[in-house]
Amino acid sequence: MSIDLFASLSPLERVLDFHMARHNVLAANLANAETPGFRPRDLRFDALLDNATALVRTDQGHLAGAETPPGTTLTEDEAMVGPDQNGVRLEQVMAQITANRLRYETGVELARRRLALLRYAATDGSP
Repeated sequence: MSIDLFASLSPLERVLDFHMARHNVLAANLANAETPGFRPRDLRFDALLDNATALVRTDQGHLAGAETPPGTTLTEDEAMVGPDQNGVRLEQVMAQITANRLRYETGVELARRRLALLRYAATDGSP
């Protein structure tokens, strides 16, 4: 029987990859804050999560879940503001970047702790 010691790190790796990609999208929104007609974009984690943990309705008496088109993760904000029809709101984008950074740092800390547990187990608890 084969045991994958690093299997618990795979979901964390996907989370970190998502937040890195989302940071790039949010940074592009910030860079285009004064571009006329620019529509801000965002990555949706719930669509990624839905694809990873799809639930199957096994009985007609069960409630149906919300339907999300598979693979739809990049969304555009339809709200346009200002005379140049640019939808970027600086305060909102900065708040999104800060929240995304905190989630990324949390994922890094969880991965660091998982690796520390593996190191502890591999060395029988000796420093």
